[in-house]
Amino acid sequence: MRKSFVVETSKNGWQNIDRQVRELVEESGAQNGICLLYLPHTTAGLAITSSWDPKGVEDALSDLRGRIPSRVSYRHPYSPVVSAARTKAAVTGCGHCLILREGRLLLGHSQSLILLDFDPPGEREVSVTILEKDLFFDTFAFSTAFGETRDVTGPVTEMVERSGVREGHCHVAVVAATAGLALCSAGEGQSADLWQDLERMIPTRADFRHRETASDAGGHTKTFVAGTQLDLPVTGGKPLLGEGQRIVYMEFDGPRPRDIKVAVYRD
Repeated sequence: MRKSFVVETSKNGWQNIDRQVRELVEESGAQNGICLLYLPHTTAGLAITSSWDPKGVEDALSDLRGRIPSRVSYRHPYSPVVSAARTKAAVTGCGHCLILREGRLLLGHSQSLILLDFDPPGEREVSVTILEKDLFFDTFAFSTAFGETRDVTGPVTEMVERSGVREGHCHVAVVAATAGLALCSAGEGQSADLWQDLERMIPTRADFRHRETASDAGGHTKTFVAGTQLDLPVTGGKPLLGEGQRIVYMEFDGPRPRDIKVAVYRD
């Protein structure tokens, strides 16, 4: 099933779209599978993060504006605002792939689907595709420390092998609003370098308006950039990865008990 809906954005630049997406999931009648979200726009993005405190989302947007400001030095000959909006959209991404299990989107209790409009106000179309699939589902749990990067390629590969799927796809998800996933090299401290670069871009500091800790507030913005979902081809019974490429979990808050969810399905 593929359907779409339109969101009218306001000048604050974001909207929670949980309700609209969940209604389409319920309408589809699908119990297990994959939900694909997509924005056909160049100046808007999608994020999965907490929205219980609106100030947390506004902190994240403020950080993005500060790191990617509107400026007259853009080579794109349109407008500084639109040029900056297109860069922000490219950084956050305009699509997400989510696990659908037992008729519900697999999201953490503090996670919400957030439409980010970097050139508001206006109307934005959200495309929702629901693919019903037989899923093999598993979880890998662990404890973390603040700033930890953890190579989880081994556990994910083991879950794929247990699924018995030889050719298909593997979806990896973190159901937390202050943690992320990356595909990168994990050798010789390179994943730790990735964390340090993210911390340099989005420093943990005391001036966030979000009511929890500085690491929690900063973690929301880092999650905007890093993302919490990965979708990988499965071939020969293993996730398809390039030479030296690893699946890396990143902790932006912590210490916390965490887990990753893995769903495997045949093409």
